[in-house]
Amino acid sequence: MPRLTATRDVIAAPRRPAAARPATRAKSKKPASPQDRLKSRTLFFRRVKRSIKPGLWVLGTCIVLAFTVKAVRAISAAAPSQAGAAHGIIGLTAAAGFRVQTIKIIGADTTSSDAIQAALGVHVGDPILNLSLNAAAARIAALGPVQTAVVERALPNTLIISITERAPYAIWQTTASDGPNFVLIDKSGNVIADQNAAAAKRRNPNLLLLAGDDAPQNAAALMAMLTANQSVMSHVAAAERVDGLRWNLILKDQAVVKLPADNPQQSLAQLASLQTSMALLDRPVEVIDLRLPGRLVIRPYPANAAIPAANDHT
Repeated sequence: MPRLTATRDVIAAPRRPAAARPATRAKSKKPASPQDRLKSRTLFFRRVKRSIKPGLWVLGTCIVLAFTVKAVRAISAAAPSQAGAAHGIIGLTAAAGFRVQTIKIIGADTTSSDAIQAALGVHVGDPILNLSLNAAAARIAALGPVQTAVVERALPNTLIISITERAPYAIWQTTASDGPNFVLIDKSGNVIADQNAAAAKRRNPNLLLLAGDDAPQNAAALMAMLTANQSVMSHVAAAERVDGLRWNLILKDQAVVKLPADNPQQSLAQLASLQTSMALLDRPVEVIDLRLPGRLVIRPYPANAAIPAANDHT
């Protein structure tokens, strides 16, 4: 007979409505403390950091450019196998705008700008880094009127040529088959080529005319003596070197002053004294001979001769 298994009916007891839980008390928060104010030193460094950022960019750019220029020079001076790399860098910089747009010439008063640019060997539009500054300066310094030359780059597109010209010191008259020739000389007696002596005389009427084979080499000594005796120098138009030993001075009225070979300074001082006391150089005389020590020989114009007016011999 089957066993009956007693089962318990589980009857879920009805839930009592949960009593309203007491509301949990909100945790009290600490009042937020005001943010600490930044120290003045911190603010200062922040401002400095913001202000130097643009400068760092500029500095970095300059360093890169300087490195590029140095690299180009180094590669150009290196083995020929590296020349291609140099041309590649030059091409890249030229494409970036590093081309000659402006050529500034400073100090060239008498030197032709066309001659300077021809010696420079660079034209507007050429890559500015494709130029040896020292070689260009040497070519310009070889021009007759130029004493020194400096060529500089002002990147990205400007070349600056600074020139010191050889100052004309006197005009030297030489004899050629086709007649007299006039050239400028500097203080050292060197001929200044490619210069117009007549134009220089117009610019500076005080340039003295010299004649004689060794006149340029002795010009500085003569000018020193004349400068020490201004009353004589103001009357002198030219000077002729005689036999490589002494000078004849030709005055503006064509009178001739014959200086001795020995101690010409003393004779010039004597002549300056006579000019002060009796205005000798303003008198109508043809020759003043000072060659004999302690003697002064004056030859006046003949009574019936026409006395030439004072003029400039050049």
